[in-house]
Amino acid sequence: MIKKPEHFHLIPELEEQYCFSSAVRAGDYIYIGGLTASDDEGNELHADDAGLQMQSIYEQMGRVLRHYGGTAANIVSEVIYYSVSKDEYNEQLFPHRQAFYEGTEAPSVAGMQVVGFTSDAIKVEVTAVAYLPD
Repeated sequence: MIKKPEHFHLIPELEEQYCFSSAVRAGDYIYIGGLTASDDEGNELHADDAGLQMQSIYEQMGRVLRHYGGTAANIVSEVIYYSVSKDEYNEQLFPHRQAFYEGTEAPSVAGMQVVGFTSDAIKVEVTAVAYLPD
């Protein structure tokens, strides 16, 4: 029997309007993102603080994982897109990543410095894949 993908929405109305899901479970895998720092209505947060944006993103990722019964330990791959300098990435963003994965075997990761996002307020966006076998 083929299972249908299961979609999860952090901000249902906004996600429907922009045609995306915060996460999709397909079999044993959960595809997450791209997550940006926003509140429950989709308003962008911390426009002047990339570190707080990263913290907010990992809080959202935690909510997604908890919905599926998972934790940070279930993440197997992650891509971090950032528009700040490499120094800001290392000093402001990386500590939040370390805190999120503390006590776990960290996943594979790629960091990509980008020119910008769909909004000037966005400094960071994260996508990830989690493995949660049934």
